[in-house]
Amino acid sequence: MFKINKLFLLLFVSYIIFSHYLYGQSPENTSQKVYRYCYVVKSKDWYKNQEKLWRLEITKNPRNEDAWYNYFFAARYGWANVEGQTNTREALMDSIYNEMGKAIPNSWVYHYLHYYNYATDFSRLEKAYQINPNKPDLYWEFIKEYTLTGQKQKSAEFCRKLYESKDISTGIYNLNYNMLNSTTPNSVLFTNGDNDTYPAWVLQEVKEIRKDVLIITIHGTFSNRDYLKSILLDNGINIDIEKLSKTDVTSYFNKLVKVLRSKYPDRMIHIARTVYKSYYEYFKDKLYQTGFVLTYSEKPFDSDALNEEIIENNLRLDYLVHDWYADLHVSEPLVTELNLMYVDPFLKLAEYYNLKGDIKSAIKWKNYALYLSKKADDEDLEKKIKEKNY
Repeated sequence: MFKINKLFLLLFVSYIIFSHYLYGQSPENTSQKVYRYCYVVKSKDWYKNQEKLWRLEITKNPRNEDAWYNYFFAARYGWANVEGQTNTREALMDSIYNEMGKAIPNSWVYHYLHYYNYATDFSRLEKAYQINPNKPDLYWEFIKEYTLTGQKQKSAEFCRKLYESKDISTGIYNLNYNMLNSTTPNSVLFTNGDNDTYPAWVLQEVKEIRKDVLIITIHGTFSNRDYLKSILLDNGINIDIEKLSKTDVTSYFNKLVKVLRSKYPDRMIHIARTVYKSYYEYFKDKLYQTGFVLTYSEKPFDSDALNEEIIENNLRLDYLVHDWYADLHVSEPLVTELNLMYVDPFLKLAEYYNLKGDIKSAIKWKNYALYLSKKADDEDLEKKIKEKNY
């Protein structure tokens, strides 16, 4: 009996020691994967801490490619322009990149981060792909490069590669699907960045969803006027782009919208709800909420009826409640936040039904909006929704 108890005690002590080692490591002291902003956004403090931890990993093994990748992005996202700061982010990235070149000069990471950081030498992206053709990070960059340079076939090829890699979550694809299907036929859709542009391009190219919609990425066209001119001409739009601002993106965007609306009044203009509000502050009184986009119109129109038509018939919404595997994707917390953009269109629809006396439908869409606010732990929004008297 004593032998059994002694054996049990030894096993128990071993378990405690092992558990402490396995589970006792606090997250603050553990290096974690640093994802690009299009997947996950963390606090500056989190990135600064990860920068230190991944630096330690590099000290242990200077040839650790994953460590360099994570260290680079942690430093990039953790950098803050504060009072007394003497080092610019560009200088920090330069120093990291130069150091990386001494440690892993023939790695895909080294060549990829050169293109990512400087975007001046396309051959570096090609070298990264030759070394490791299975990295989805590269597909995003190829799509951008080939799209902006008008190489449609090659862009479509990498759209397919990105889709097949399953790198983009189903939640992000659904957001883009609903954005595209909130637009009118043969319209113009202005987008903001990664998560409202690349997935939309992929859906158009791979799934042939709403290929009639001309997607104009604000930042991409602001910095690349040849691309802007090319896609406009391809869609039968001929305007003088030389009159558009080359120094201020907001002025550029406002003027482009005004010229398009003036010269092509039959071509509807939509703005993705992900676009910064400051960009359209000047003409916000001409924007109407219609589904998952904002629709520009000089004259008032029945946007309530259009909003109803879009939400009730054009959008995929079941995934907001029943998305079986999306919680396994790293970007799911970001998707939960982005899904809050459905709240305003849903409440607009609820108000519309309430005014028509359809209280049952009004409550349905109010509760849908409430569900999304609770899921995102947005207490202020939840309170605002609950104050609706129906």
